[in-house]
Amino acid sequence: MIDLHTHTTASDGSLPPAELVNRAASVGIRTLAVTDHDTLAGIPEAAGAARARGLAFVAGIEITAVHEHRDVHMLGYFLRSEPPGVGPFLEAARRDRARRARAMSDKLAALGAPVDIEDLIQEAEESGRAVARPTVARALVDAGHVRSMQEAFDRYLADGGSAYVARTGASPAEVVALVRAGGGICSLAHPGLLRKDHLIPGLVDAGLDAIEAFHSEHGAADRARYRRLAERNGLAISGGSDFHGEGHHRADRFGRVGLPEAHFGALRCRLERAHAAVHGETGPMEFRLPAAEAGMAPAGPAT
Repeated sequence: MIDLHTHTTASDGSLPPAELVNRAASVGIRTLAVTDHDTLAGIPEAAGAARARGLAFVAGIEITAVHEHRDVHMLGYFLRSEPPGVGPFLEAARRDRARRARAMSDKLAALGAPVDIEDLIQEAEESGRAVARPTVARALVDAGHVRSMQEAFDRYLADGGSAYVARTGASPAEVVALVRAGGGICSLAHPGLLRKDHLIPGLVDAGLDAIEAFHSEHGAADRARYRRLAERNGLAISGGSDFHGEGHHRADRFGRVGLPEAHFGALRCRLERAHAAVHGETGPMEFRLPAAEAGMAPAGPAT
């Protein structure tokens, strides 16, 4: 099993990176990417755990771009844990996330549901985690305004909700350029949820590498649709469960939804070419992916 879309406590997942890797191994995943939101903070711990468990590993990230005031999630994959040029971008994203959380807190106070957000922002930033809407949702639960994080979203924080604040940030094409400049490849995440297929041709022109056709929220029709779109646009296909941990939506898909091995080779070749284009043919490669029978052989540290 190959899973190229997972989250840890470095962003909005419920499992620390090493625990996520151990859970992945226990459900039969042999090739894993950790793709936390707007942070690479969980990669070193996850990579070490993957080596210890004999899992092939790739450094990943889910970067939030903005198009017409709506979030567009872009998956970046790298063969190094600290790709060049990405750090300053993520620092700017971190500041914007904190601004957004404070703005939502102000709206909640005006709605009669005040929360203490500053301690949660500080805690998240000190630990390297991304501040996100779940941070505000947890504050609502802690303050007793709602019974669950789901209720927090339903009542206040969902897109267009009474306390929702739109993000500002880079365009999807700018994120593609950032990832490619760092020696990585970029995939459009869960397009079946986004429903903005008209963006794909422009992203292809910008250098998009893949579409995430396989995802826990994609049914058979979506999988077929985005496989066709990938083929039509000369793109590779990525896939993963989008696992956030127990208690999160579709948690039961972990170990069941992923990228079929038949599609992995094209993605791996693109990643190795992108890495070589930036770092040279002999550039340092922290992670190596299986060349054949993807997911069946461990990827050890580069020599």
